[in-house]
Amino acid sequence: MENNGKQRRNGKLLGGITGKGFLPGRSGNPNGRPRTQGLLNSLKIRITEIRPDGRSVEEVLVDTLLQEAFTGKNRMTALAYVFDRLEGRPRQELDVKNITEQLRTRSDEELKFYLANGHWPEGRELPASGGTPNAE
Repeated sequence: MENNGKQRRNGKLLGGITGKGFLPGRSGNPNGRPRTQGLLNSLKIRITEIRPDGRSVEEVLVDTLLQEAFTGKNRMTALAYVFDRLEGRPRQELDVKNITEQLRTRSDEELKFYLANGHWPEGRELPASGGTPNAE
């Protein structure tokens, strides 16, 4: 009964009635769900098994991949996979231009022209309207 009185006066008790429950700002599961390695471990075990013909499953997989790379329907994909594993994937670079400054200096007519034609107006392509550049 004493705890009920405390709860009514001060609001809820931290950690619940026992004081050992969840506290604000503290995770109830700080380490998260444990990661399992079951599938990966099973695969590693099976790959090292020796087949009746004396070869490991790993050797058969490599032979199959190379056979596909040489003569299969998906030669390019298999070759790319082989080279990615041997040499590492090629570095990918994206050339992203920041055209915000260009857009700020253009007039409404120039922007409309660009949307309609896919390039900025050159020379006399834009009719003279006496417009001023966007000042936004």
